Amino acid sequence: MKILRLAASLIFIPPLLASAQIPVSDLDLTRFYLRMGGSFVYPDDDGTPLKYYELQDWQLYRTNWDIEEDTTWNVSGVWRPLPYLGLELLYVGDADHSLHLENFRAYPGRDNIYFGRFSTSSANLFVNWYMTDLDCLGQPYLGIGLNYSDFYDDELNPEFQRYLMDSGMAAGLGKLGMGHSWGASAQLGIDWRLGRGFASSWLINAAVIYTDTSTDAVVTYPVSPGYERLYSDLDTNPWTLNLGITYEF
Repeated sequence: MKILRLAASLIFIPPLLASAQIPVSDLDLTRFYLRMGGSFVYPDDDGTPLKYYELQDWQLYRTNWDIEEDTTWNVSGVWRPLPYLGLELLYVGDADHSLHLENFRAYPGRDNIYFGRFSTSSANLFVNWYMTDLDCLGQPYLGIGLNYSDFYDDELNPEFQRYLMDSGMAAGLGKLGMGHSWGASAQLGIDWRLGRGFASSWLINAAVIYTDTSTDAVVTYPVSPGYERLYSDLDTNPWTLNLGITYEF
């Protein structure tokens, strides 16, 4: 996976930190950053086709996902006790994604159907390694960490609801259910100080984040008698571009 290759490229960090002789005077337990900004979330469209738990529908088996990107907001706090080490807690909230099924050919002259939509938010805990001294204007960093993503406000589009009923699969309206995800994450970013003196407390931030995120997408709909389900392993694995402003305490 991409995240494993990216994490493997960072394994040189612990030896560097272990071999470095850091003076006790460099330890500062009161150095914190507060950061706010915008996020562009670009999901990766990977996952299994939508299909029955037991039987199989040919029109759905051939499909693949298309997840639209979204722009949202982020907020984070960084504790930087050492010049070259920091702990960051990052929250990216309320990204809304439309969901299409591509290669869907049940309707003549079309190759897709609007499936539905969902929202997601994520919390990330990073260990960051800073490459330059504290007094440098530009402070690039690498981070690896853990991600928790929550999927909510999930709903089926009326067009896909009609397909389920018109095809005879469903006897009524269905509903979409999605859960949450735990996975690894990695980031590459930079803080840039706006100047010296008073302005030195303000920094512009940019970061690119990759997250290993997957969940189960389950459609439950009524049949006669009882209920039936469609399911898919939905791997969103988003790339996120963060742009924001940082204040150093």
